[in-house]
Amino acid sequence: MTALSDAPVAPALKERWQASWEPALATWSRFTKLSDPRWCETRRDEKREGLNSSFAMIRLIDHAVVISLRQVQDLHLESFGREILAHEVGHHVLAPADLRDNARLLARIRAGIPTREQHAGMVANLYTDLLINDRLQRSAALDMVGVYRALRPDKGPVTPIWCLYMRIYEILWGLQSNTLIPPIADRRIQMDAGLGAKVIRVYGR
Repeated sequence: MTALSDAPVAPALKERWQASWEPALATWSRFTKLSDPRWCETRRDEKREGLNSSFAMIRLIDHAVVISLRQVQDLHLESFGREILAHEVGHHVLAPADLRDNARLLARIRAGIPTREQHAGMVANLYTDLLINDRLQRSAALDMVGVYRALRPDKGPVTPIWCLYMRIYEILWGLQSNTLIPPIADRRIQMDAGLGAKVIRVYGR
């Protein structure tokens, strides 16, 4: 097996993000309790914790928050510790909360997308992310806009689903078009984003 190599994580980064953990929990409630995050500094750490295709997650099976500090550094997200940690806590507190709620959510989504059931997991993730991030941006005054500005793909192709997802945020937060993504030519995405924003508003609570 080929050894995994990584650029070293800045020593102060873990300390800064660890200091953001309690404020992230308190964003939801002073009674919110979870064990400290699992910090990954290498690809090997990420593989051990099961962190794939993302830089952050919460495992619903054991409620462990896992953060790749290596990817945080590569993506220049160092300043958004509280925002990203509070987002992962939101999956525990708000949506989907636990495995039972997640199963119910997936069942409803599968019923709503006949012949496309294989995409239920992705739809569920996008939907719950929208609910959580809208709450954090609007009610907790966290800079979720800043997170997505940092992630804005100014180079290379942008997938239609990412365009839709970002345009929903632009509508929800009253941002000028093209704040989070390059210009969208597809009118269907514009229309669907408006509908998506209405759905989040209706089911936000």
